[in-house]
Amino acid sequence: MKKHIIYAFAAVSVLPAAAQYNQSISVDGKYVPEVFRLDRINSFPKQVKFSLETNPLSYDGRSVPAAFAPSLLPLPATGWRDTREYSDSRGYLDLGAGSWLNSTLSAGYRFIDDRNTTFGVRLQHNSTSLWKPEVSETMKDTRMYRYDESIGFYGSHDFNGKGRLSGALDWHIGNFNYYGYNPQWSSFSDENAPKAPTQTLNDISARFGWQSPYRSDEITWNVEAGVRYFGYRSAYSPLKRMLIGMPDEGIMLERASGGRETDINLLGGVNFPMSSKSSIGIDVNTDILLYSHHQVDGGYSPVQPDNYGMLTLTPYYSFSRDRLLVRIGAEIDLAFNAGEENDRYSFLHVAPDIKLDYLAGPVAFYLHALGGSRLNTLASNYERDYYQSPLIGNSRPVYSPLDGSLGATFGPFSGFSAGADFAFRISRGEYLGGWYQQSLNYLNQVAPGLPESVYMDNADRTLSYDYNQDHTCNLHGFSIGIHASYDLGKIIKIEAKGNYQPQNGNKGYFNGYDRPRWTAGISAETNPWSTLRLKLAYDYRGVRNIYTIGNYQGGMISDADVLLSKRLPDITYLNFGASYGITSNFTVWVQADNLLNRHDELLPGLPQQGVRLAAGFGVTF
Repeated sequence: MKKHIIYAFAAVSVLPAAAQYNQSISVDGKYVPEVFRLDRINSFPKQVKFSLETNPLSYDGRSVPAAFAPSLLPLPATGWRDTREYSDSRGYLDLGAGSWLNSTLSAGYRFIDDRNTTFGVRLQHNSTSLWKPEVSETMKDTRMYRYDESIGFYGSHDFNGKGRLSGALDWHIGNFNYYGYNPQWSSFSDENAPKAPTQTLNDISARFGWQSPYRSDEITWNVEAGVRYFGYRSAYSPLKRMLIGMPDEGIMLERASGGRETDINLLGGVNFPMSSKSSIGIDVNTDILLYSHHQVDGGYSPVQPDNYGMLTLTPYYSFSRDRLLVRIGAEIDLAFNAGEENDRYSFLHVAPDIKLDYLAGPVAFYLHALGGSRLNTLASNYERDYYQSPLIGNSRPVYSPLDGSLGATFGPFSGFSAGADFAFRISRGEYLGGWYQQSLNYLNQVAPGLPESVYMDNADRTLSYDYNQDHTCNLHGFSIGIHASYDLGKIIKIEAKGNYQPQNGNKGYFNGYDRPRWTAGISAETNPWSTLRLKLAYDYRGVRNIYTIGNYQGGMISDADVLLSKRLPDITYLNFGASYGITSNFTVWVQADNLLNRHDELLPGLPQQGVRLAAGFGVTF
C-alpha cells in the first residue's frame, strides 16, 4: 500500500528581500490526512525570492495555517516556512507597518467549519513605497515601490467517508517599479529625464481535486485539475540611442506587451495494494503551456515561445519491512513542442525515482535517487526572482538525470537533535536568470563588476543580457549540509543549519541565481512566560556569483561561448522579533530586521533596504 508522510513548510517570511527556499521531503509511511484550513503569511514585500531547488513533491496546498505572532524568522538564508503553528479560531486579522512605509495586512475567515465541510476566504496585502535606493545622481529621486494584493477562496467537503472534494481559487496582482534603473545617459534635460519603468503582474489560479479515503486493503486514487494564468503588462527592450544633433549616446527603452502564460494542469494517481506491506501504483501529471503572441507594428516585437506540453508518468513499487521503507520507480517524461523550433527538447526523458528510508526510533537514514524534467516557465522563474524578465523566449525544461541525496537524522535526545546530508545533482539546461535589471541599465555592454571583453580570434566578446536568447548552462555539483537544534521548551530553543555547495561555472549545485557557496543560519528563541516570545536570528549567504554567457558584439553566438561571472556581495542579516499576548486573542509585536544595515545587491542592480523597524498586532476571533 502506498503511504505518505509529507512535510510542507508553513509560511514564515518577513520584510523586503526575504530569501526563499522551498524544502520538502516525502517518505513512505503511514499517512493520516491533515487538512490545513487557514492561510496567513505575515510578510512585507520581498525584493527577491531565492530558491534552493528540491524535487517537486505533491502536498496538500489548500491552505497553510500560521501563528499570529511576528514571524521571528525574518529573511532566512537556509530555511523558509520551517516553523508552523495552528489556530482553531475561525477568523484572524494581522496588521503591521514600519519604516519606509513597509506594511502588511493578513486576514481570513472560515464561513463554514464543521467535521465534513470547510469554506473560507483569505486576504493578503504587502507594500513598500518610500525608500530611495539612490543608485545614481540621475535617479536620485526614484523611490522603490511595490504593492502585492492577494485574495483566495478555498473549501472542501467529505462525502461520508467515500472521498474528499477540495478546491481553491486565488488571485494575486502586483504593481511595482524597476527601482534599480540607472540609464547610461551623459546628457538630458529635465523634460526628458528618465523614469524607472513600471510593471503590473497578474497571477490567477483555480484548482479542484478528489482524494479517495485511505484503506490498506483497497485501491486508493486521486485526481486533480487546475489552471493558472501568469502574465505581465509590459516588456521593455533597452536600445542604444544617438541623440539628435549631439555626439552623446544613451539607452532608451522600447515597450511592448509582456509575456502571458496559461498552464493547464491535470494530475492523478492510483495505488493497488498487493499485501499489507506492499503495493504498486502510478502517478500521472500533465501540463499544457499556452503563450500569447503579440505583434508590434513598426517597433519592438517580443519573442514568445511556442505552446507546448509535457506528460509525466511515474510507475512505482513500494514495500515496508520492519523499519525499512522502500519505493522503486522511474519518472518518464514525454515532451511535445518544447524548446525552440530548430532545437526541440527531445520527446523522451527517463530518470530514477527511488527512495530507501530506514527508521530506528530516534535515528533515521535515507538514500534517494531521483531526477526528471522541471518546466521552465514565467511562473516558476518568478519564484526565484520577483524582478525577472517579463518575457521568456526559452521554454526548454531543465532535465536532471540524477538528483541524489544521502542523509541521517538523530534525536531528539534530551532536547538535542541533529542531522547531516550529502546531495549530488546533474542539471542540463539550467536557466541563467537574474539579469533583467542589469539589462535595462547596460544593454549588452560590460557592466561594472564583470570582466573586460574577452578577445578570441580577434573578435571582441562582450556580455549579452538578451532575455530572448537561450542562456542556459549544464551544471553538476554536490551539497553538504548539517543542522542541529537544542530545545529546552520555554526556556530557550536554539537552531543552526548550514550548507556547503562549491560553485565554479558549470561545476555547482544550483541553489538560486546568485549561486552561494555557503549558506548558514542560527536562531535563538525564548518564551520566558506564556505571553512573551523573543527571537534573534542571523542568516548568511556567502561567496555569491551570478553567471551569464558572453557573445560577439555583432550579435553572432560563437561555438566557444564563454561563461562569465559577476561577484555579488555576501548577504548577512541580523534580525530580532518580539511578541506579547495581551489577551488570548490579541497580540502585539515588534520587529527589527537587517540590524547590520546592509544595502548589498541581492541580484545585479537590486540593492536592499537598510535597517527596518516594524510593529503590529494580531487578532483572532
